[in-house]
Amino acid sequence: MIAVLLSGGKDSIACYYKLLELGVPKEKIEFWHHDIDGGHPCRRMDWRCTQSYVRAFAEAEDVPLRLSWRVNGFFGELYRVGASEPVEWMEPDTGEIRQCKLSRNYLKCMEIKKKATEDMEEQLKEYGYRMKFPMKTGDLSRRWCSAYLKIMVADAVVSNLSRTGELEQIGGKCHKFPAKGSIGNGRWCSAQLKREVADTVIRNLDELGENGDLDKTRRDVRVLVVSGERRGESAGRSKYNEMEIHRTNATAKAHRRVHQWRPVIDYSEKDVWEVLKRHRVNPHPCYRAGWNRCSCAMCIFSTPPLFAGIRELYPEDFELLKQDERILGFTLDNKCDLDTFVGDAKSCVYHGDTKAIHSLVTGDFKADDIYVTGDWMYPAGAFHGAEGGPC
Repeated sequence: MIAVLLSGGKDSIACYYKLLELGVPKEKIEFWHHDIDGGHPCRRMDWRCTQSYVRAFAEAEDVPLRLSWRVNGFFGELYRVGASEPVEWMEPDTGEIRQCKLSRNYLKCMEIKKKATEDMEEQLKEYGYRMKFPMKTGDLSRRWCSAYLKIMVADAVVSNLSRTGELEQIGGKCHKFPAKGSIGNGRWCSAQLKREVADTVIRNLDELGENGDLDKTRRDVRVLVVSGERRGESAGRSKYNEMEIHRTNATAKAHRRVHQWRPVIDYSEKDVWEVLKRHRVNPHPCYRAGWNRCSCAMCIFSTPPLFAGIRELYPEDFELLKQDERILGFTLDNKCDLDTFVGDAKSCVYHGDTKAIHSLVTGDFKADDIYVTGDWMYPAGAFHGAEGGPC
């Protein structure tokens, strides 16, 4: 299997087309996309249209797409107490959601949370309880069986009882924004939501067998991971190898062979855009609306003009980030609060591409929009340097 790590950005798309131009059959390729938000019920860190965009691209190119995520994503990890949530993925052929093997620490934390919830329920009964079935209505005050009751009770207990100390001892806690450093030096967003998600899925492939059949275990699994890092993006990436053994390789223990290839590592930005131009691909809407990088929408590395663009397009999300800073006592910039960081910076948003802005705001993007039918134009965000995110 050739797993192309498809972020939706220009570099990962260029990787895919390089494979095709080298004669690699589509049948050997699978797109892998890591959902940074992980199905969180109310918060987003990534662009609203990114999943729609990668789904549309996979559909247009007729290549299977394997979505993977850490449950509750960025904000679940930001407010984590105890072990990180498990990793899940969706099988491309069947749409079935699979969960990777749960860690021992996660299982211990679940037992603590379950006991805390049970204790709280017993205490609440002293003050009254319902003795009737919930009503079939959308009114949650009368449809009391809603999961929100359980979730809210559990969260309140876990946040306040002494058992929180037990959770921290077992799995630690986060409660701070990622540092603007390397993955090994505090940038947990890339480590927990991208690298660890991919690695966990790869490690579980051998347990499922080649066709996802649980009865066909311990079959040889061979994976080539293709990713779009380029040396010109940063000093750190300038030292990357083009080809190397992947960290999940385990030929003796798990009969799993995994290599990593970075096919555009020596491409310039212009080289990458020329690939998209050659194949007439419509870039991700964030490029067309003025962003120079396709990182998370609210990436910690974003410059003041990029965050000013977020403030313009997503004012409610921007205010929630400021609220997070107050709650956590830890600023997103690690040096100053968000308002101070952005200051009076001019928004990066380019208003000449209304369809791109519509996609960013609504999340809509269809397969029919993947290819440019008229003249292919460089997006507004092209050739503005590499600042704004590591992706």
